Amino acid sequence: MRNLLLALFGMLLFHSTFSQIYEYPIAAKQSHEDLKINTIEITTEYTIIHLSITNQLNAGGWFCAGNSILLKNSKGSEIYQLTRSENIPVCPDKYEFKSKGEVLEFILYFPPIHKDIKFLDLIENCDEACFSFEGIILDNEHNKKILKLEQAMELYSTSRFAESVPLFKQVLEGKQTIESQIFGLSYYYLVLSYHKINDKTNTDYWYKALQNSTVPLKEEFIKELNLQLGY
Repeated sequence: MRNLLLALFGMLLFHSTFSQIYEYPIAAKQSHEDLKINTIEITTEYTIIHLSITNQLNAGGWFCAGNSILLKNSKGSEIYQLTRSENIPVCPDKYEFKSKGEVLEFILYFPPIHKDIKFLDLIENCDEACFSFEGIILDNEHNKKILKLEQAMELYSTSRFAESVPLFKQVLEGKQTIESQIFGLSYYYLVLSYHKINDKTNTDYWYKALQNSTVPLKEEFIKELNLQLGY
């Protein structure tokens, strides 16, 4: 009986402390380039967002956050209002930076969002210089794939085609947890990369792989390849 009670207590403790953490989530669009989301943590009690902003001014830099900040499901209608914040003055009070390059870290708390939400908007409703993030991706694996694609594109853009190939392939590896254009782009640039290095076998292989895939905008990518490569 004692062992059973201990096991039940352990399960209760696990469920009460369970959290999902998203590190450096990527947003489709944001208002302030120097404002970063470091982590989003979702617990049974809160959605906790850790942010940081870097001062870029030699003098006179300041920052504050209003009370009217909300989270919104980018793909739905659910809205979650700010419940409290830490280490950030509430406008019109403001934090005055002491030097260029100084970083202010602060935390925003919201009610726990639904576990099925994959895209969030973080919006400050105010009159002037309001901050916002649109389409924040809540999927660690997908965010890693986006970074891989960016690295691959940088190599491709500097004509390092052979080096870009493994990174494009890594984007396509594993389960595609979110419907996204990054997969079609990876197929597209794999075909072009192999074509650039005169590897016809792999050019044809990845073209057919794109044809057999279910990625978004597949027909558009195929049409463009047909125009460029004469398929």
